[in-house]
Amino acid sequence: MQVVEVKSCTECGFTDMLTATGPDRAWSIDVHRSVGHGLWRKDMEVLSPAVGTGTRPQRNREAELARLQAQVARLEAERAALQWAVGHDELTGLANRGLFCSLAPPLLRTGQPAVVIVLDLNGFKPINDRWGHDVGDCVLQTVARRLAGCTACDLVARLSGDEFTGVSTSPTPDCCPVTWWRPAVSALVTAIAEPIPLAGELVRVTGSVGVAPAQDGVPIDELLRRADLAMYRAKATGGGFATWCEAGTDRPRTVEFTLAPLVQHATAPTVDPQRRDPAGVAPAGSYRRDDPVWVYRDGAWRPGVVENASGRAVLVTYRHAGGTGTVVDTMTAEYVVARAAVDPQLDRRELAPRIAA
Repeated sequence: MQVVEVKSCTECGFTDMLTATGPDRAWSIDVHRSVGHGLWRKDMEVLSPAVGTGTRPQRNREAELARLQAQVARLEAERAALQWAVGHDELTGLANRGLFCSLAPPLLRTGQPAVVIVLDLNGFKPINDRWGHDVGDCVLQTVARRLAGCTACDLVARLSGDEFTGVSTSPTPDCCPVTWWRPAVSALVTAIAEPIPLAGELVRVTGSVGVAPAQDGVPIDELLRRADLAMYRAKATGGGFATWCEAGTDRPRTVEFTLAPLVQHATAPTVDPQRRDPAGVAPAGSYRRDDPVWVYRDGAWRPGVVENASGRAVLVTYRHAGGTGTVVDTMTAEYVVARAAVDPQLDRRELAPRIAA
């Protein structure tokens, strides 16, 4: 057999076909080098498939087209996955900072009053330290789902760690710039303050919130900086309040309303510490760091968190009488009561939100 020529196929127009003949040119075979389309020929009559797939030209074209379509679909899926990964947080699925900074500006230019919100979790670090990163990741994922499902925000993102951000716009243009966003912020904090059941335990986190009103010509990075500054001011005042930066300034103002109660299902003790039965007073050394407690000061029991304890005294952080700050003090055991000892809905192993950053 010898190769006679390379030519185009009369069946499908393929341009890379070998034509070979047998002895005395009694028969011939046309073979496509790339796709294997070939037919035995004798006296110009097609007898049977020669090599390759053995399919007719039309079916070959359909198979090749299907293969190419599958390859294109796979490449499109890979491109979409890469594009999603670039703009989203892998753990929570929320938008990351880069995507947030791309999507937020159009929302702030609608002509409606708008604010940028930065929210930082209170009580997350003790959970992460005590139960490990897997539980901490579950808490972050739960918080992210709750924030994403909150209709008070038009856009929600995770900045880093336990810090989140969002954009909220007013439904009406004629609203009070200082108060219209309060329901939105309260909705966010209330959503994340619900107890989270994990590994047979109930854990709770709350949020410290900073708010920055949008202004024409102010870039999103600057609004985030202002909201972040306000958030740290809120955290310093106890974590139960929101703080906002006045438009065009770096002066945070604490909003005089509580976002969420510091203690869920809180029931203060009624006992007078000076008349407590010594047998019912837990030793100071039995308290552990981050235990939720009640602290008696200035004639009232106040919610607090244990910072440290020794055999003789307990170092606690608790809410100031004015409600706008915190106090760190050393207390003897009779002036401290574990919250779980008062409220049956609280477990001693349950972590209370930290009162101070």
